Amino acid sequence: MNLHAELNPEQREAVVHGDGPLLILAGAGSGKTRVITHRIAHLIRECGVDPYRILAVTFTNKAAGEMKERVESLVDGTRGIWISTFHAFGARVLRKHADCLAWGKDFVIYDADDSKRLGKLILRELDLDPDQYRVEKLLQQVERAKHRLQGPDSLKRHFQLGARFYARYQKKLQQANAFDFADLIFQTHQLFARFPEVLAEYRDRFLHVMVDEFQDTDRAQYSLLRMICSAEANLCVVGDDDQSIYMWRDADVANIMGFHRDFPSAQVVKLERNYRSSANILDAAARVIAANRDRHKKRLWTEDEPGEAVVLERYDNEHEEAEQVAREIHQARQQGQKLSEFAIFYRMNAQSRALEEAFRLYGLPYLVVGSTRFFDRREIKDMMAYLRLLHNPKSDMDLLRVINVPARGIGKLTQERLLQAAAQADRPVFEILRAEHLGKLRSAESKKVLAFRTLIDELRARIGALDVDEVVALAVDRSGYLDWLHNDGDPAAEARQENLRELITAASDFSGMSGDASMGGFLEHVALVTAVDLDEAGSDRVSMMTLHAAKGLEFDCVFMVGLEEGLLPHYRVLQPDQEDPRYGERKVSSYAGVEEERRICYVGITRARKKLCLSYVRSRTLFGRTQENPPSRFLDVLAQSCQPASPPTTTPAWTWDQRPKAKAVAVDQVEVDLDDEDELVVDYSEDFDQSQEPLSRPEQEEQWMGLWVAHVSYGRGRVCATSTSQMGLKLVIDFGGLGKKTILAKFVRPER
Repeated sequence: MNLHAELNPEQREAVVHGDGPLLILAGAGSGKTRVITHRIAHLIRECGVDPYRILAVTFTNKAAGEMKERVESLVDGTRGIWISTFHAFGARVLRKHADCLAWGKDFVIYDADDSKRLGKLILRELDLDPDQYRVEKLLQQVERAKHRLQGPDSLKRHFQLGARFYARYQKKLQQANAFDFADLIFQTHQLFARFPEVLAEYRDRFLHVMVDEFQDTDRAQYSLLRMICSAEANLCVVGDDDQSIYMWRDADVANIMGFHRDFPSAQVVKLERNYRSSANILDAAARVIAANRDRHKKRLWTEDEPGEAVVLERYDNEHEEAEQVAREIHQARQQGQKLSEFAIFYRMNAQSRALEEAFRLYGLPYLVVGSTRFFDRREIKDMMAYLRLLHNPKSDMDLLRVINVPARGIGKLTQERLLQAAAQADRPVFEILRAEHLGKLRSAESKKVLAFRTLIDELRARIGALDVDEVVALAVDRSGYLDWLHNDGDPAAEARQENLRELITAASDFSGMSGDASMGGFLEHVALVTAVDLDEAGSDRVSMMTLHAAKGLEFDCVFMVGLEEGLLPHYRVLQPDQEDPRYGERKVSSYAGVEEERRICYVGITRARKKLCLSYVRSRTLFGRTQENPPSRFLDVLAQSCQPASPPTTTPAWTWDQRPKAKAVAVDQVEVDLDDEDELVVDYSEDFDQSQEPLSRPEQEEQWMGLWVAHVSYGRGRVCATSTSQMGLKLVIDFGGLGKKTILAKFVRPER
């Protein structure tokens, strides 16, 4: 078997590279897995390298397993080769040398639940209120410190309590002879740093080290690699800085961007030939990613035909957007196309709700990848139990689900006593939640139970006077569920809060579409649509997922929905959260955040093989609020590659011949010229007449009224109204022939 026969020239160059460090910049769909596995096979078969002296690391067990299978299919005699994840590598090293660090070699590895239980024990020992200091947030700070190779003292400057918690947590781990997941890298690094003879053992063993998905490494993982590999070692890293989208997991794109700093003699091979997508899709991808300044310059290309034009659509709202996507896929199915060839990408999980309802109406099977379908999510099922209990207080199962959610001190023992009392009285549990039936409970228990009864009675009394969406909003608020999530400290808490607000929108949409504002009608609607068996079609289902979940996948046809400011890029990077003094958190860099959001957009585009459809809406209701956000800034360059499927009612300023001649250019807005075949040119110059200095930004809301402002896409307009929002001050601006637009003040520039 000729290992090199199926490789293109750049892939072959990477595979046969001799000694010394090697950086392989592998663009999306360029065959990086083939390269790294063929390189391992080349080293064994043609260079005579002992498999025992090869280390290959990646990020998931699945990827490591696939890599090992491919290598074994290419070469016989791979016994001794070490192919694993980073964490499995650390666990194996520690299993042999843990005694050096005063741990036993028979240590256990704590998962997230184990760590959480240990953290709660420490909160009690430190006499800290768990409602004020959430253990999940404290553990998050500890994990982040370990990812940065920092011990407890690193938190003292900004977070004295965190330093105490971290120190106690590590002591308890050692007493329990346990490592948490982050320790598998952190403690391995400590081992190598403190015991040079142990490090020398692994340096001597591994003649060749290979790393897949290098752009996803954090500081600890990269530092561990640098310890094993000298500056002239045979370290081969494969990655793509344009696909670094895990900053929230502490992945550091600077590792791949600064590789030459630590390995100055490294050879660089660029894999730019794409075997996945059509030329038109690659053109769109190139335009959007070219605006990022911190990247290795590269441009994907293909020998395939241009393919279908990238489609850009504008809709009035998210329901029109979802229905059109469902209709197109339904028509394609009728023409014989498989549903598994289609995928829908969005930025946030809550966006799936409108899509799911549209797909149910069309009877299209779908799978929400990496998440749970909207009405199956825990917080939604909890709140639906509240609503069913309000509608039908005889439902014991609904009552028992929510009587202690959020936590009210009505534990399992109290609930068991209530069930016994209800059984003796032969009544539903709700009917015995009265003082005369609670004689077997302690006084404190009775007060908590009666308070819950009062809450339900007060909410039930409002059902007849309010529409269903108002009742849902009242139940979400009065139940305390949102506050409970806010104080929970779970990284997913914000998404769960957003889902609850989206439930309010779902109730409002039901009323608007059906003309039925009753609680019973809404509960029946939800029960029926969630009862539809959409799994009968087996694996032939449309995939719905966030853009983060899409990484590593590919589909014939991709719909990317919700390309609006506040969604993509996400509002959190446009308006970073303030510091939380309880946890010593720092603000996220807006510049770095927008660059990562652009990479997220790029990843979504490059998942499409044959067809890519982009869309945005004029007005979107999300989390119970209707907002008119401008189109995503990424569309300013993407539109040059797109073709509208049908002329929008109001053509955005950034499409075709209506693009304004003079415009304000934000710091991260660029003009991209792809006419040069040899090089992708990015021009960061501004189009403003520099002699005309802008006005200073008004400090008061009323000072914006009547001002002339410039916008990056719509040109010049005059402010005719203002309002406040969670994302900041909103301006209603009259752009003349383009109509009135509602835009956040931070996206416009005052003019004289």
